[in-house]
Amino acid sequence: MVKSSTKLITHIFVIVSMLLFTFPLLWMLILSTNSKSAVFNFPPPLLPGKELINNFIRLNEQIPFFLNLWNSAYIGILSALLILFVCSITAFGLAKFPNAPGNKILLYIIVGSIMIPPLAGIIPWFMEMKWFGWIDTHLPLIIPTAAYPFGIFWMYQFIKEAVPDELHESAKLDGASDFRVYWQIVLPLIRPGLGALAILSFLNSWQSFQIPLIVLNSSELFTIPLALTTLTTMYGTDIPGIMLGTSISVLPLIIAFIFASNHFISGLTSGAVKS
Repeated sequence: MVKSSTKLITHIFVIVSMLLFTFPLLWMLILSTNSKSAVFNFPPPLLPGKELINNFIRLNEQIPFFLNLWNSAYIGILSALLILFVCSITAFGLAKFPNAPGNKILLYIIVGSIMIPPLAGIIPWFMEMKWFGWIDTHLPLIIPTAAYPFGIFWMYQFIKEAVPDELHESAKLDGASDFRVYWQIVLPLIRPGLGALAILSFLNSWQSFQIPLIVLNSSELFTIPLALTTLTTMYGTDIPGIMLGTSISVLPLIIAFIFASNHFISGLTSGAVKS
């Protein structure tokens, strides 16, 4: 009887939690189909409207929506690929060459920098980007992201657990170079960690707002979060347009997570328990 009651309470809690978390997404979809005046009605609309096509036409008239969507997509992909390479090869050096000069100091610096807020050094960072001539380009959103302290520490833990020192030493005895060991042995063994890091990196890039706001001036270069903030007219903010643009921009993330969820979950759980 006690077990049945506990199971029932658990199911009710899960269902209520699911409804609470999914309702904002559903309401966003509903608002994207209503007119600008209807979204301010009381009670607010809880059913889909008939203005989806008109809202979509108005959205594309106000901003280059699909161009902004493409900007976010390719910046996120390039940033994630760069992070995967730089973080994994750096972690390989830290994990498999512990006696190299400055190795431990560098590791301490990387771990310590995780605790520093990313925007703490935004002024010198901006001056550096301006000195490079990268303002109003996408380069500041791609190149500096390679220095991702959490990504390095994440891959460091994976390599320490997944790649035994004996395997590395035997490959070296067979004449393999360090880069060949990294490319042909280490990368396949840490694939779950790479998958999880790729998703996290892409999500961070996709939803980034502060950095694009600081470095981008041209509307055709805007990422999708930045472009949606410009949906204002002389009559006020275009709520349905913002909801429609946000709904479309969230869709690729949901699809990507569905297809990559197994890699993401295995990446989060791998290494949690030592063999």
